[in-house]
Amino acid sequence: DSILIVDDDPRFCDSLKVLLSNQGYQIQTSNSGREAMEYLVKNNFDLALLDMVMPEMNGHEIMDYINSKSPETLVIVITGHASMESAIESLRRGAYDYLRKPFEPEELLKTVENALNNKRLEREKRTIQGKLALTEKRYRYLVDNSPDIIYILDHEGRFTFVNDAIEPLLSFEANQLIGNHYTSIVFEEDIDKARYHFNERRTGKRAAVSTELRLKFYHNGDGLKPFEREYLTVELKAMGMYDRPVDSKDKKFTGTYGVGRDISARRQAQEALRDSEENFKALAANANDGILIATGEGVHV
Repeated sequence: DSILIVDDDPRFCDSLKVLLSNQGYQIQTSNSGREAMEYLVKNNFDLALLDMVMPEMNGHEIMDYINSKSPETLVIVITGHASMESAIESLRRGAYDYLRKPFEPEELLKTVENALNNKRLEREKRTIQGKLALTEKRYRYLVDNSPDIIYILDHEGRFTFVNDAIEPLLSFEANQLIGNHYTSIVFEEDIDKARYHFNERRTGKRAAVSTELRLKFYHNGDGLKPFEREYLTVELKAMGMYDRPVDSKDKKFTGTYGVGRDISARRQAQEALRDSEENFKALAANANDGILIATGEGVHV
């Protein structure tokens, strides 16, 4: 860690430099405000120890410069007994802490250590927040571009989130459903079934296996037009969400997270296959000639 010491007393600067250098810190000293500004332009300091009372330029002017040009640099103000108001004003301007002359070496070392630890924690916090923001952005992209309906319900079963897949599949706009109960999109005959699946409260392996549900299409109130379908069949998987780990005794149910996949094409294919088989059976039953079915190897089936 690098530290800039700014004080118009060279001997005081040198004594602080020896004390802090022995702790492994990289030290630069300055005996004037203008010189300190030059160092700040050329270097990135983690911390500045700043005397508030100096000729030419006072500590507040240097603090303003640091806030403007080097905002990552923390400031510890050094003040005499007669300038406590100045120290308090420095705290208002963003100084991390202040020390009153004379002070013990241990007090200085502890204050410096606390300041630099705080800086490291803030840096780690920003790094984590950046990673979380990136992860959230990627997750949001995947959710928004998923062909499946992805939704979140609150504890009362009302939508708090629906992805954009709801519009091409059911003709609802996502924001149109926010605040509405999940039953507003469930086909009437499946509402009882949906109570245990769409609004799932269990988690993990205990959550219900996927189930088929019929969801209603949005219509403008004009009723169904010719050839329009009443519902879309989806394969639904859902799990409960809680405010604490699921094994906690005092956990509170907060809502449901679920995914609905359009399986109407699969159902249509299954129905077409079933119809084909039934037609074949009817044809075979009414045929006047014998019918033999064999595999490619000539085995009768």
